[in-house]
Amino acid sequence: GINLIKNLKYLAPFSMIANLLIGTGMTITLYYVFSSLDEAAEVPAFTSVPQLPIFFGTAIFALEGIGVVMPLENNMKTPTHFIGCPSVLNFGMGFVVSLYATVGFFGYLRYGAATAESISINLPNDPLAQSVKIMIAAAIFFTFALQFYVPMEIIWKSLKHRFTSRPVMAENILRISLVVMCVLIAVAVPNLGPMISLVGAVCLSVLGLMFPSVIELIVFYEEGYGCLKWMLWKNLFIIAFGVLGLVTGTMVSLHDLFKE
Repeated sequence: GINLIKNLKYLAPFSMIANLLIGTGMTITLYYVFSSLDEAAEVPAFTSVPQLPIFFGTAIFALEGIGVVMPLENNMKTPTHFIGCPSVLNFGMGFVVSLYATVGFFGYLRYGAATAESISINLPNDPLAQSVKIMIAAAIFFTFALQFYVPMEIIWKSLKHRFTSRPVMAENILRISLVVMCVLIAVAVPNLGPMISLVGAVCLSVLGLMFPSVIELIVFYEEGYGCLKWMLWKNLFIIAFGVLGLVTGTMVSLHDLFKE
């Protein structure tokens, strides 16, 4: 039902509820991590080289929210507050990066090699710890429509000319069908680790690293790339890094996915 909401304005309250749930869940998780941190064994500072592509895909998956940046800016009452310094984007991304780093570092320090794809799996079986899983599930439910907004806009714009008689019904059926497809994929692939890495390596290395660099090179082609063509070298490095992550991350993720 929530996926049938087509206006970002009405999705904002659900996003706020999800943020509160995630914040509460992370607080509880960090409580359990820090309360038993003295029990942690020594862990290696770096993983083995074959595991680096998995790390790349998983880390780059954190860019999955980048797709809603422009729609959010376009729907703001004062779009100029979204970018700049200080800005909504800088504050929000800085806060999110800090949370990711804190949970990732101390979670790994506590559980080491036993750290699961979702750290909530490592929590004990008492009711408070298990409530974190419920909070995360509810937060995903409330934010699914927000993440679904951009791909649905793109898909529907390319299809709506075929449904001129009943466009609203056709769009709703399409939305429901895509949600069902996502649920079936989630059921078919219960192990999130390789799937997250695969999505990050295939999709986000292209959309988050390679495409922006290519677009910037095209936009500034006539104007020039600055002193010593620093913009050209920067973007070429990012593109090469994205290609490397795409190839290695995809190969390792597919290997792990089919192995399981």
